[in-house]
Amino acid sequence: MNDYALRCVECGKVFEDSETGFLLSCDEEHGPSLLQADYTVPDFNLDNSYSGIYRFREWLPIRRCFDCSPNTVIVQSEALSEILGIEDLHFAFNGYWPEKGGNMMTASFKELEAAAVLARIPDGEQRAMVVASAGNTGRAFLEYATCANLPIVVVVPEFALPRMWGSRSKGKNCKLIVLRGADYFDAIELSEIIAASPGFFAEGGAKNVARRDGMGTVILSAAAELERIPDHYFQAVGSGTGAIATWEMAWRLTADGRYGQGIPRLHLSQNTPFTIIADAWQKQQRELLEMSVEEARSQAKAVYATVLSNRKPPYSLSGGLFDAMCDSHGVMYVVSEEEAKAAGQCFASAEGIDLDPAAEVALASLFKAVAVETVGKEDCVLVNLTGGGAKRLAAEKRQVAFTPDLVFSKEEVTQEIVREKIAELF
Repeated sequence: MNDYALRCVECGKVFEDSETGFLLSCDEEHGPSLLQADYTVPDFNLDNSYSGIYRFREWLPIRRCFDCSPNTVIVQSEALSEILGIEDLHFAFNGYWPEKGGNMMTASFKELEAAAVLARIPDGEQRAMVVASAGNTGRAFLEYATCANLPIVVVVPEFALPRMWGSRSKGKNCKLIVLRGADYFDAIELSEIIAASPGFFAEGGAKNVARRDGMGTVILSAAAELERIPDHYFQAVGSGTGAIATWEMAWRLTADGRYGQGIPRLHLSQNTPFTIIADAWQKQQRELLEMSVEEARSQAKAVYATVLSNRKPPYSLSGGLFDAMCDSHGVMYVVSEEEAKAAGQCFASAEGIDLDPAAEVALASLFKAVAVETVGKEDCVLVNLTGGGAKRLAAEKRQVAFTPDLVFSKEEVTQEIVREKIAELF
């Protein structure tokens, strides 16, 4: 296990990581706060005896490395650089693009989370991890739990079922639960009931330092390739966990000193009509705006990039997205379906690879930033394309659809009924 400590952002209390599970929160009496990992190794080192994200293992809170490891590819597009008039434009492609080295068989950067989180599980852990997802996260965790032969339960709302596939049939100890007539937050609530049951434990979402630092390897891949910290970082957000991860990892790079002393300015985007984070940031307020459950569900169902529809993002808590945006002088953008599709088509025409809707939203926000001159012609710009290549995988017939192991209606979501049904899963 790597040598690191966990530090509460709010009060500064330092903990050793739990040997029997994941430490997810501080035990002091104060408001909600994230924990951050402080690694003993102060410098950014590449260990090329490993592949993918495990090259950065000294800055990951992991206990092992798996043979399967996702790889973020840093690419340039001469065509898009010319169109946008940016001389130092780079894309962090997270997906399936074999000609460029993109090896993510679920076509999503959520593989970075899965490869790190599952590698944090202590040896001898017999309980099954429980993960809630709107699609991409669940797909990635099922893929990597199958590869690592670890027990896992993934809970998704019914609308996400078409996105539940992998490069192979899921392992016998990998279970998929579907909740009918629900949104992502409903799936989270069901996952919490399961995780509190005997034989299960919660993955933790944004509170899990392994999830954040796994996604933080995107900026490490860029630093290794560019030999500097970018001036600007673009990403579409649902929870904003990936942006928090970039902010945290960028500060570690500044402490190293060889890659620059400034962190990237965060340029984050949401897809209309579900813009709960963008709306709060526009008012420069820490608390999210009030929204009824019915309105939130209606907007979430109408959004093009459905994975960007988290009703309870880690925005307000200490060390959360609001703090990251304030510290980096961040900018938020609102992108329509039409704008996202146009940007995606532009990239596909220029580079010959399809983008996930969320990646299209991020790219569209770059077009908006250029139009209002938020980025300079000579600035170093990194755009996180969080997913791509799914259509190519489908065309190559390399997608295996997952069938649910258990289906709940919302009316069945009581502790008694859920515990009775999940007892039969393993």
